[in-house]
Amino acid sequence: MHPPIPMMEAYLPMMKSAAMITAAQIGIFHQLHQGPRPVEEIARACRSSERGVKSLLDALESFRLVTRIGERYANSAFITEHFTPAAGTDFTPGLLWSAEAWRIMSGLTDAVRSGAPTISLWRAMQSRPEMGTLFSAYMQAFAHYFSPTLLAVAPISANARRLLDVGGSHGLHCVAFCRRYPGLTADIFDLPESLAGTAAIIAEHDLAHRINVLPGDATKFVPEGPYDVVLLLSVLHNQTTKDGEAIIRRIARATAPGGVLVIHEHFKSDPSASFAAVFNLTLLVEVGTETLAPEKLHLWLRAAGFDPIAREDLPGDGMGSLVVARRT
Repeated sequence: MHPPIPMMEAYLPMMKSAAMITAAQIGIFHQLHQGPRPVEEIARACRSSERGVKSLLDALESFRLVTRIGERYANSAFITEHFTPAAGTDFTPGLLWSAEAWRIMSGLTDAVRSGAPTISLWRAMQSRPEMGTLFSAYMQAFAHYFSPTLLAVAPISANARRLLDVGGSHGLHCVAFCRRYPGLTADIFDLPESLAGTAAIIAEHDLAHRINVLPGDATKFVPEGPYDVVLLLSVLHNQTTKDGEAIIRRIARATAPGGVLVIHEHFKSDPSASFAAVFNLTLLVEVGTETLAPEKLHLWLRAAGFDPIAREDLPGDGMGSLVVARRT
């Protein structure tokens, strides 16, 4: 048996990604959630050509993402479990965001040559608000997926009364904590554009009387503590070293003695070396920053008055690590 053409290492993953993104954009996976259907019916429901849909379905079948039963197509178990309304977390928003990520990656060559993106992700979102909407939807899906792990690991005292979520955006983590701990109130701090839909999410969960929204810049804010719990989830990798260290110092001043800081990060020493390297490359082209060395974060925390510090690496590519530090 001859080995595959070397270009298949690039071509097949590219086409698999493209097929999944297109299927999400035109709604194929959600249509097939209703049961096996023939091409003409799927095409009509997705407002697409029968020829195009047939080509797409056959490609998806080759990647074992859909199955064919006679003349009908159905979702695979993997798609049903992760990209349909039947999923515990429907990651369709992640596929829709990936269409934007592809456009961003067209600037990777320039970013590698110059060491920085031509335009940062955050500036691009300001000029194209639809990008922010897609990114926020993806982050909400991940928060829904991640919150049970966060609740299980975070050592929150039953006596905790105030929580601060720095970079909390959608507010779903605060919602999860407030539902778990009835005596807790929360403040969500983030950029104004990141908080556009947060009030509606909070109201949807009937928590407007316990969760406040505070717009501002994390590199400049001075939170009015003391807080018993502070969340800093997937924030530091988007900051420069100078700003990241300053954020830790500001948080320390707002954390009550004995209070807990919970940090989620992707470190240079991520359990998955391949993910760590690829994520660092993503940061280069999107925002121009890089992942932290955990030793550096520990130095910042101790200098700011946090001790002890514990790190837990979460299982699975892309899950990252949680660092829990207690204010002395």
